[in-house]
Amino acid sequence: MTLGFIGNYIFNRTQIPSIIWLLLFGLIVGFVFNIRADISEVTLTRISELFAAVAIVIILFDGGINTDLHQMFRGAPRGLLLTVSAFCLSLIGTMAIVILLSLTGILPIPPENSVITGIILGAIVGGTSSPIVIPLASRLKNLQEKTKMALSIESIITDPLCIIVVLAIAHMLIYAGALDLTLGIRNLITTFSVGIVIGALLGFVWLPIMHKVRKQQFSYVLTLAVVFLVYSLTTRLIGEEQGGTGAGAIACLVFGLVLGNGKKVLKMVNYQGEGFEMDEETKQFHSLTSFVIRTFFFVYLGIMVSFQKTEFIIVGIIVLLALLLLRYLSVEIATYRGKFEKDDKQTMTIMMPRGLAAAILAINFGGIFANKLMPNLDMDSFFQDVAFVIILGTAIVTTVGVSIISHYERKKLDEPKVTVQTDEEKK
Repeated sequence: MTLGFIGNYIFNRTQIPSIIWLLLFGLIVGFVFNIRADISEVTLTRISELFAAVAIVIILFDGGINTDLHQMFRGAPRGLLLTVSAFCLSLIGTMAIVILLSLTGILPIPPENSVITGIILGAIVGGTSSPIVIPLASRLKNLQEKTKMALSIESIITDPLCIIVVLAIAHMLIYAGALDLTLGIRNLITTFSVGIVIGALLGFVWLPIMHKVRKQQFSYVLTLAVVFLVYSLTTRLIGEEQGGTGAGAIACLVFGLVLGNGKKVLKMVNYQGEGFEMDEETKQFHSLTSFVIRTFFFVYLGIMVSFQKTEFIIVGIIVLLALLLLRYLSVEIATYRGKFEKDDKQTMTIMMPRGLAAAILAINFGGIFANKLMPNLDMDSFFQDVAFVIILGTAIVTTVGVSIISHYERKKLDEPKVTVQTDEEKK
């Protein structure tokens, strides 16, 4: 937690994301103390499964309560276009690279499994991190408001999108036994629709109760307990084998949206009484909880990284470069005929840091997918190692890019303004 606080302090002062320090610290601890060798793989897996379930609930609920529905709807068209184009291009590009590396023999993956391996890796690292993007975008004064909104919407939506897609793939491979596109689409539709309905209904039920107990000591803990109840209830109702975990995740997101935007939501349904929503103290508590989870997982990912094969580092670097090129293309698509300034487009291009969702998915599902798709190939840490390189690399790219942009911003502000006098003024 101390390292997390220091990293957050450095981020506020220098714009260097705390992800970098947390990952490197975990990497050093893992190699110095050789934790992977001292603790059994089964124990590490159980730890990751437990904390991953908690982290998914926390990250989605926290994203919900901190999302302003009014601003999201206002910037929705460009933000959604950026989200879809960036995610799809990242997924397709990563898949193409894995297939190519498999065919050339660089990656010892069976050719018939290279497609699904690339899709999984692309889904894991397909989203940007809102705790990094939103603060950095708000500090760049020259950015247009619509640019900040598009970046914020993308970073908010892609976390649940990555989680749901990976959960859907896991459902197909683990329970259905094969990748079935029809089954996957049906699963995603069911997941989103049921999760949205249950999350919204329970949000409306809990909203007035939360308002009544808000003055009670530690009432925010009660709300956190209800969040986990929402997740468990939705998962049980759908059934884990039918994709209930994905529906539970979406329910937590929508539940948070309702609580965090109570006044706006009640107005939408023509509620005539006094509006109410989650207070700032409760939001601060959940932000703290999210901070603790985030700190733990980035350090844990660093510890889990083993770099069994040099090829994993190479794959990570190649995918990182491809993501940067594809990011440029997705920004061009999202800003087409949108009257965005050149500086805004450049900022959108470098705002591509991967974060907590990628770390959670790589740790919790990486080993399962590797054992399923690459048995007996000593590839257990493939997804964790590649994700580590990409998360660290994108954080560095964003940091360097924002530093350069901030430098030019200051340079423009320091330039003396040249005024042209008219003939009358000269007289």
